Amino acid sequence: MKQRYRIRVLHLIDNLDLGGAQTAIFAFLQHFDRDRFEVVLASMHANSNSLFFSRAAELGIEVISLSPKRWIPLYFFSLPWLLARGHFQVVHSHLYVSNWVGKPLAKLFRVPVVISHDHCYERFRFDSPWASALDAWANRFADRILVIADSIRRELIRVEHVPAKKIELMRNGLAEKRLPPRQPVVRKTIGAAGRFVPWKRFDRFLKIAQYLIQQDPGYQFLIAGAGPIQEPLHCLAEELGIAGNVLWKGQLPSLDEFFPEIDLFILTSDMEDLPMILVESMYFGVPTATVAVNEARQNLSGSLIALDPNQSEENWAEVIHRLFQDPELLWELGKNGQSLVQKEFMARDRIRRIEEMYEEELGVRSQEPGGAI
Repeated sequence: MKQRYRIRVLHLIDNLDLGGAQTAIFAFLQHFDRDRFEVVLASMHANSNSLFFSRAAELGIEVISLSPKRWIPLYFFSLPWLLARGHFQVVHSHLYVSNWVGKPLAKLFRVPVVISHDHCYERFRFDSPWASALDAWANRFADRILVIADSIRRELIRVEHVPAKKIELMRNGLAEKRLPPRQPVVRKTIGAAGRFVPWKRFDRFLKIAQYLIQQDPGYQFLIAGAGPIQEPLHCLAEELGIAGNVLWKGQLPSLDEFFPEIDLFILTSDMEDLPMILVESMYFGVPTATVAVNEARQNLSGSLIALDPNQSEENWAEVIHRLFQDPELLWELGKNGQSLVQKEFMARDRIRRIEEMYEEELGVRSQEPGGAI
């Protein structure tokens, strides 16, 4: 029996460590159509100890480390070799180094379709002249640019002058999994998770904790994550007098055990739209609160607690404390959020659109002069 032709796709990412982009990509990889697509995953730097390295093997996906060490950029040699011999029809790049290095090289080696996936909220890329110039140059080599937030789309158009027709909104999606049942809230355990970087605003979370403890010393707080400002955050908890009520969980390989431990999740960042951690929390049925700093979060009011960004941490604590006086209402909010995510934020639906995009772009390239694929 003749084997069916499959489109060969290279997903290129900076690393296989813990992160929202990696979580999103692996959700896609779990659901791609194996009859139509052959997928290879290459990491600019990774080794067998990297968190997601073994997960790729579990999914039956070929994974290639282009450089085993972060600060030894062997990928400048190994990636061209891979592109020259890989016979890829599509290169789909993620994160900074992959986008800046992978897209130009993919075009140089005549890969028909190059897709750029923009997961990054950090302001330095748009505020720094050299970073925005480099990003704009690399984006010239992309046939399509996927963004996870409208705010990123606006900045690409405003700062880098990327044509709007080239950009498509592709919000994060989650892989399906068996979820533990949740009961109405009987504890007062509140959680937060993410990278410890300034714009995640974990200082806000700790100040909310301080005001909640003043109203009821029974509140407890769990924080999962790690990062460059970890020590200052520990010091702030001490200064606020709440260190005894805060448990630092460290960087967890998965939050599947974390979400059942908490009765409310709070997202306090001031840049992101709907990051993976927010969608994951709602998917697990955890009542979720977020500072509604943008339209994307405001539009989820009713499925989560949209905290007024013009108010203070003390005001937010009062809103949350009132909600804990009505456990059934809090539980119902969690169910509403879970239903919304299951309807609108699943990776299976996202990957179908991405696969359509691959075929659309391949069809366009094949019609160009000398563009037979």
